[in-house]
Amino acid sequence: MKETLLSLILLLATFVVYAEDVTVKGKLVSASDKQPLPYATVSVASKTIPDQAIRKFATDESGIFSTTLKAGDYIFTFHFVGMNIINRNVEIKDGESLVNIGQIEMLESSTELAEIRVTAQRPLVKVEIDKLTYSAKDDPESSTSSVLDLLRKVPLVTVDGEDNIQLKGSSSFKIYLNGKPSNMISNNPSQVLKSMPANSIKDVEVITDPGARYDAEGVGGIINIITDKRVDEGYSGSAGANGNTFGGYGGNAYLSLKYGKFGLTGNGAYFYHDRPEAETTFTREDIAPNPVNQLIQEGRTNNYGGGLLYNMQLSYEPDTLNLFNVSVGQFDGRFHTDSEQGTLSRGARNYSYLLNNNSSNHFGAFTLTTDYQRTFKKKDELLTISYRFERNPGDSKYETEYSEVEDYFYSDGYRMRSINDAGGKEHTGQVDYVNPLTSKQSIEVGLKYIYRDNSSRGDNRFLDPENGNAWMEDLSRKNDLDHTQQIMSGYAGYGFKAGKFGFKLGLRGENTAQKIHFMSSKVDTVVNTDFFDLVPSAAFSYQVGMTRTLRWGYNMRISRPGIWYLNPYINDADPNNIQYGNPNLDAEQTHNFNLNFGSFSQKVNFNASLSYSFTRNAITSRVFIDEYNGREGVTHTTYDNIGRNQSVGLDGYLSWTPMPIVRINLNGSVGYTDIQSTEDANISNSGFTGLVYSGLTFTLPKDVRLTANAGLFSSNIQLQTTQSAYYFYSFSAMKSFLNKKLDLSLNATAPFSKYINIDVNTTGDGFEQKMNHRNPMRTFRLSLTYRFGDLKSSVRKVKRTITNEDLLQGGSQEGTGAGVPVTGS
Repeated sequence: MKETLLSLILLLATFVVYAEDVTVKGKLVSASDKQPLPYATVSVASKTIPDQAIRKFATDESGIFSTTLKAGDYIFTFHFVGMNIINRNVEIKDGESLVNIGQIEMLESSTELAEIRVTAQRPLVKVEIDKLTYSAKDDPESSTSSVLDLLRKVPLVTVDGEDNIQLKGSSSFKIYLNGKPSNMISNNPSQVLKSMPANSIKDVEVITDPGARYDAEGVGGIINIITDKRVDEGYSGSAGANGNTFGGYGGNAYLSLKYGKFGLTGNGAYFYHDRPEAETTFTREDIAPNPVNQLIQEGRTNNYGGGLLYNMQLSYEPDTLNLFNVSVGQFDGRFHTDSEQGTLSRGARNYSYLLNNNSSNHFGAFTLTTDYQRTFKKKDELLTISYRFERNPGDSKYETEYSEVEDYFYSDGYRMRSINDAGGKEHTGQVDYVNPLTSKQSIEVGLKYIYRDNSSRGDNRFLDPENGNAWMEDLSRKNDLDHTQQIMSGYAGYGFKAGKFGFKLGLRGENTAQKIHFMSSKVDTVVNTDFFDLVPSAAFSYQVGMTRTLRWGYNMRISRPGIWYLNPYINDADPNNIQYGNPNLDAEQTHNFNLNFGSFSQKVNFNASLSYSFTRNAITSRVFIDEYNGREGVTHTTYDNIGRNQSVGLDGYLSWTPMPIVRINLNGSVGYTDIQSTEDANISNSGFTGLVYSGLTFTLPKDVRLTANAGLFSSNIQLQTTQSAYYFYSFSAMKSFLNKKLDLSLNATAPFSKYINIDVNTTGDGFEQKMNHRNPMRTFRLSLTYRFGDLKSSVRKVKRTITNEDLLQGGSQEGTGAGVPVTGS
């Protein structure tokens, strides 16, 4: 009897344990775009007592939820801010071990409270193994903002008062559009991004750990701007216009439409920039071993110009397995500068003159990309074949005239001009394959070939009074260049994710062959170089809690100098301060380590990142005093592989929504940089840098939004140069009309500060120079945006396409710690 009773007890205990161990799982997504809804609230109640919850938990970052329950009938209730509450009846039968209720779709909604109508939003930031994603389409301010305005609120990204963009406190990064590093943006990112409406953007990805599938880019990260790829049945669009008190103006338009198997998205913009006169004071003290001398220059400069850009994507989906995309984009911009400069030299060289200069720069890009994507029965298995062609003009010209000349090399009334015809063409072919081996493991492999053909031709002339005032060619200033480059690469990556842990490992191999033909007045040389690089990468993540993630990453990158750095063309518009590139530059290698912690929920988004990087042969701006065309004491600015850099930094981001009508965001960083010349131990620089940017937004009744922004930026550390700290601030007000289809916005930048002053100090062997920029800041901007259309269903875009991010692009200043230029205007 006792044995029978014991058996019954054990059987009952086994049944109870078994009954309690029934797992119920599913996935929560948005009905509109099938995107997962992370950190949504799920409550469970018994069907007999529906008002009393017996379980409460949250979905993970992928919208997946799981819990354990006994057999019975239950009601699952799903809550997500900005979505209609949804209930789902779930029956758990005896003997079951797993109940999968599948994919739950939630519809968007708005809540009206008394006279205040607030449309709630999803968490704006999503964290993944190797990147952070800012959801632009869920930002309520995107309707009247530009993409540049949007970047001010993206984690780890800051935009200063001069519209220069920084990532993690550094200019060492790249900006891409839909994964493509088109020169449409890289040549003048601030102007292009100011002209793009934020409502055409879906996400902004901050890729802190570029994996093996990315070209071996020697930068600290990537900002990838993803346009709204949803093309719905029917049409939708927007049109906008803006103007400011500086005399600038512009307009933009966005359109998406779909009929049957064809889809089209496109956006275009025109802008005109006119900045009031800026003042510059330059002083250089020459000391031993140079002859003692003082050079003082005071000048005034006016910049103006405009550009036109467009980007269009056409999709054709013959069936569910095949997809074809064609995209065409172009940016064409011209900027002009008129300046007047007075020069006085005293000491070893006594002279003075007044110089009037007018110059113009033509830059842009034309890009044509074709993609074919093949999907398979296995989910997320993809084969993509792509081709891209890009043409990049980079022409410039200037003309100068001397007057009030005393004891100078050029006589009174002397005139000179220069025309530089530069640019290049690029062809790229690429094949990518992605295979999710299991629900936890995936692999990716790919092959790529790039052919680049760059050239630079200069026409340098002077007005010869002894030849009937004819423009005569100046062969002594000849500096021409032909540059071809072929890159063959392959990569393989492995990803694993199980539960709270995930990682990505990758290895990329690149073989580079290039030929440089350097033609100057003194030499005619052809240089051939070949090198091979193995580039490893690794990223790990661990989910500490439902809304908290810890990440660690390492990557090694190389950076090949672009045409801007290689171009030997000498810009001697200011004969005392000349600038030129270096065709003998080698690629640089950078090693990056970072540790990141993020906590993202509907009310509070927080991210902190600790990073360390070092570069042994950094491409660095080099400034020295030397002779030029028979004149002594000329400042030369060029580039060389002479930097040995290391830096450590701490970056933080906070976005807090204490109540539906208030949102506060904060971006900041502090770091220490140490730069040492590999050629001269006496040339070094080190110090702390820091910046902070904050914003406060109020969403008021009657569709009114008020915003205030402010930023403080400390000294910038370079090898020979330091820059003073400065600050800026702005205010904006927006009002919506016609059921939120028409938005009117007024923005004021530095309304109480007419100018901003920036000091730049540079030291070198036998000289020290100081420069003060006094730039106009106070401006008011009015913008108008109207949205139209009616959409129903979506069509896909290819998930992989060509990305060329291996080149250092154009710029005029070195980046902090890695020798790449500031990506600002």
